[in-house]
Amino acid sequence: QISAIILAAGSGKRSGLKYNKVLYVINEKKVIDYSLETFKKHKEFKEIILVVAENELDYFTMRYAHKVDKIIIGGAERQDSVYKALNKANCGKVLIHDGARPFIPEDAIQKIISKLETEDSITLGVKVKNTIQEVDGNRVVKTFDRSKLIITQTPQAFDTGLLIEAHELAMDDTFYGTDDTMLMEKYMGIKAYVVKGDYRNIKLTTKEDIKLLEVIL
Repeated sequence: QISAIILAAGSGKRSGLKYNKVLYVINEKKVIDYSLETFKKHKEFKEIILVVAENELDYFTMRYAHKVDKIIIGGAERQDSVYKALNKANCGKVLIHDGARPFIPEDAIQKIISKLETEDSITLGVKVKNTIQEVDGNRVVKTFDRSKLIITQTPQAFDTGLLIEAHELAMDDTFYGTDDTMLMEKYMGIKAYVVKGDYRNIKLTTKEDIKLLEVIL
């Protein structure tokens, strides 16, 4: 019994688009359509919750109401949007995905689903290929061991009740994390289990990402 939450309340500012980047068309399909079609294929997802911006609610309702179970208005930040969706989820497990990531590896979803039987926090991730260094001004002050680093991706999956609790504790602290695994570790003491992702599972953020995704898809 898994709820799928797809976040689609972003903008197109950094991508150079003048509209929501999940509505960009690649191969005659909108970016958001790729995610929706992928999750619809898996019977394990008992509901799909689409999170959108308030000013786009009418558009998404008109176009996608028949493809998802719920469409809700998101919050000011990603974390606020996730919390709102969690409180609308009916299943004990939840999968969260950025709608701006259209390429989702099918085998990864199955691995995540199977790991939900024993894990309460799961993330997709790929190993870092490049050397990562910390700088102070123009000086390198620290070099990280890349063998211990990953690039985090979505989907991510969680125990719904535990994640809600982590979000509420973060709200009490007015703390905003970069993703939900951070909240689970900080407030619940649960370290995320990593499922191997795919380097093609990139998020549409910049103009360069648009060109790359057109090739990948």
